Amino acid sequence: MDRANVLSGSAFRASLNAVLAVMTALVITGVAAFFFVQKALEAELSRQISAEEVMLRQIYDDGGLAALITTINEVNNPATPSPRAIGLFDQGGVRLAGNINALPQINDTTRLALTTTDRLAQPSDYFINATLIDKETLVIGHDLSLIAATERTLIIAFSIAGIMLTAAILVIGYTASRASLRKLEVIQLTMDHVSQGDTQIRLPVSGDNDQIDRISQRINRHLERLSTLMVSTRTTAAAIAHDLRTPLSRAFLSLQDATARLDKGQDPRDAIENTDAELSRLGRIFDAILRISRIESLGDRKDFVPVTLAPMLADLIETFAPVAEEKGQSLGFTAAKTVPAVSGDERMLRQMFVNLIQNCVTHCPPGSDIAVTLDADSIGVTVGVSDNGPGIPEADRTQVFEPFFRVDGHNTTEGSGLGLALVRAIAERHGAIISLHDNAPGLKVVLTFPAQTSARHGAMAPTTA
Repeated sequence: MDRANVLSGSAFRASLNAVLAVMTALVITGVAAFFFVQKALEAELSRQISAEEVMLRQIYDDGGLAALITTINEVNNPATPSPRAIGLFDQGGVRLAGNINALPQINDTTRLALTTTDRLAQPSDYFINATLIDKETLVIGHDLSLIAATERTLIIAFSIAGIMLTAAILVIGYTASRASLRKLEVIQLTMDHVSQGDTQIRLPVSGDNDQIDRISQRINRHLERLSTLMVSTRTTAAAIAHDLRTPLSRAFLSLQDATARLDKGQDPRDAIENTDAELSRLGRIFDAILRISRIESLGDRKDFVPVTLAPMLADLIETFAPVAEEKGQSLGFTAAKTVPAVSGDERMLRQMFVNLIQNCVTHCPPGSDIAVTLDADSIGVTVGVSDNGPGIPEADRTQVFEPFFRVDGHNTTEGSGLGLALVRAIAERHGAIISLHDNAPGLKVVLTFPAQTSARHGAMAPTTA
């Protein structure tokens, strides 16, 4: 695995951004904590110095200057280095007591480097304050070594925390980027197999349910659809070749017959008419295939308009009624009082209903009752086409919408096997659900247009019988 690809992965780049954000926050927090702790410790030292000043002032008030000098000398033990610096100076700056060598130049409590009698060669930083007691100047200071040690500890602690957080985030980012790269490499390898014709291969989906897993699931659904389409394409191609072979053979034989008649000086008109009929059948088959292909390839529905189905269906019933009566069948239509218009292409919808009604008239025997119904509810607009003819076996109902599929027993009737395939293509184009039901006896085809499609327009269909 190329490490450069891992480092350029989005997960690792995100971890770098996280490191930058964490380090920025850590620096800001560290600086704030540093100054907060520093000010807190300085305030504590200032409180201690103030308490000592009050105590020494009380001694001066009670015993005078001699008592104050004695107390300062007792507090200051030159044999033991003390964190405290203390000195009493007269008006001329001469030291009267304490371990501070010279009167410092200060105005208020501050940090200052001092040399004391017990640390002659080592000037140290002190937090000091000077105050006047009568005419003498009292200077008290505390060593800043504790504050300095605390500040160093804070700096070290925040530095270690920054290093550990940086390392942890980078390790997590690298690991996540490496895992993502593995999944992406599997996707790439799978797509290579698909491009080579293997439509059965699928992407593995882990239990992480991350973005790549969800994308893999969607790709698998597309691959499943692609596999189905390829199988359907191969099946359709084979069915086309099979169904076109017969009319082509008949047309070829008719042409041979016409040629033979011409050679014998006979009239070839019948043979030529047979050839014309077979070629016309081929033309109708190709026209139906092209119409199905065009409908399935259409994308948006911006050309759709409100279509009121009741007048359309009533007109079709009036058109097919004489044909049904000629075959000894009855054809009726009922509609609900108020049915919203559906959004669609009127020519496509008409063709779909023509195919459904024509199928019933063609395949039902004399004496059959054919009924077309139109209704609406909260689900949507529903069109039903039912008959009490031979029906379709349940095992074949999932296949009747496939191009060129013919139900056993229907092969003797005229047709190409593309009528219901065209019906399905138009229904899918309009977002309608088509289903087949047992009419006991016979078959009932139900088309349901979704409520959101029908509710988009407020046109109402009149009741028609």
